[in-house]
Amino acid sequence: MLKSVRYRAVAYSLMGPALLAGCGAAPHAVTASNTGAPGKPPCNFTLDTPVSKIAADPNGKAVLEKDIPGVMASREYPLFDDMSLSQIAIMSGGRLTKTKLDLVQTDLVQLSDSAP
Repeated sequence: MLKSVRYRAVAYSLMGPALLAGCGAAPHAVTASNTGAPGKPPCNFTLDTPVSKIAADPNGKAVLEKDIPGVMASREYPLFDDMSLSQIAIMSGGRLTKTKLDLVQTDLVQLSDSAP
């Protein structure tokens, strides 16, 4: 239990730079489309989906890389990959803003809408 608390504390203190890395970047379109495989249900990602689950889908990963550049390449990624973006935002001290979360949510909804 103490080990888990310690890892969470380290994750919260170290994830700030990764989340700030793309705050000044100009937005650009996601190039990947969610074609999906036959019989595969569409991905319905939300801000409450763990980051690792979003990143496991190539199109979800493209959204994360576009909207929060550097988050996947961050060396602290393993410390917060099991957390949702909503949880990360609470712990980010305002560095992951509502505007950025809204942008991610919009792009994730577009993935679900474009699924066959």
